[in-house]
Amino acid sequence: MKKLGFALCLCSLMAVSAFAKDSKWAGWISDSKCGAKGANAAHAACAAKCIGAGEKAVLVTDADGKVVAIDNPDAVKDHLGHHVEVKGSMTSSGTVHVDSVSMLAQK
Repeated sequence: MKKLGFALCLCSLMAVSAFAKDSKWAGWISDSKCGAKGANAAHAACAAKCIGAGEKAVLVTDADGKVVAIDNPDAVKDHLGHHVEVKGSMTSSGTVHVDSVSMLAQK
């Protein structure tokens, strides 16, 4: 029984450490109203307007077009409508906490 408990604790610790690991994602900074429709450079002014009106900043990933909320939107306020690489971590609520943002070439 002790071995089973130890194995479960070890698996839990590994899952938590994998979850908290820093990652990076390529994608577009958009707003929660337009989501994936705003994943282009022409959307920058609309994203700024919508976020100014209370919508949330989101990342639309290049890999699968997934729309992910951003935990700390001030980190991307200068990148609305930009194609970027975001480095950070996924929070327990499923949002991205952004540590850094760098510009990528536009697609």
